[in-house]
Amino acid sequence: MPHCPHGFIPVLSPRFPLDAFLAPYAAHLTGQALISLPELLSAPLTRLRLPTLNLLLDSGGFAALDPRSQVTPLPGGLAALHLPDGRRVTPADVLQAAERTGAAVTFTLDFPARGDHAGTHFAANLANARWTLAQPRPCQVFASVQPGQDLAPILDANPDGIALGGLAPHARNHPHLTAEVRRVRDQIGQLPLHVFGIGHPKGVRAVMRAGATSVDSSGPQRRAASNRTWDGTHVPDPALHERVRLATLNLQASVQAAREATCTA
Repeated sequence: MPHCPHGFIPVLSPRFPLDAFLAPYAAHLTGQALISLPELLSAPLTRLRLPTLNLLLDSGGFAALDPRSQVTPLPGGLAALHLPDGRRVTPADVLQAAERTGAAVTFTLDFPARGDHAGTHFAANLANARWTLAQPRPCQVFASVQPGQDLAPILDANPDGIALGGLAPHARNHPHLTAEVRRVRDQIGQLPLHVFGIGHPKGVRAVMRAGATSVDSSGPQRRAASNRTWDGTHVPDPALHERVRLATLNLQASVQAAREATCTA
């Protein structure tokens, strides 16, 4: 039976030592982890020493927010992401990486739709999604969308689920999170709905209660890297094992928030 993402999913990177230490706890607490393709290209997956779990592979299109990155056109209206180090990510690369890593779920290559590039990125996101969904699928493929995007053309391509990005900058604005997630949920019926980039327990509860089935973030580690837990506990100058403990506590809190929201939805 295909794996369907559920609850809170930690985002891990093979580049960061803290993530490698957190990986076994992530496997125990959730059985799931999300890794972005740009991060996977930067370091071997084996650095995470991941036990058996369900891997979600994100395209990493959010890297387009880096002013050193570029979104460039491909034939057929598709678009590619050029990373600052010169590497390129195409829709085909995402599918190939999902097959190579044995991912349970992958996401179509999309780009944040902001400012002067919004219209161009909306068109590229749609073209990338429709092309990807027309290919043989090595795993479940969720169509990545942005706030305000018309979902009807993507739903016509029969995605296995929808993944909503672009909400991380509004992570503390819970009414906005709720409204946008509900807007998407109303359009997609019973399809799984994943939300990118929300990690604080309060935000996790908001999106899950609004209709998300799963949510991801690297927030537990980022918060631990600032020597803090979600509840504000501060450990001055922590040793590595103490920082891993902080990250684990943060992860536990995010996972528990998702479970509570699911039970009360």
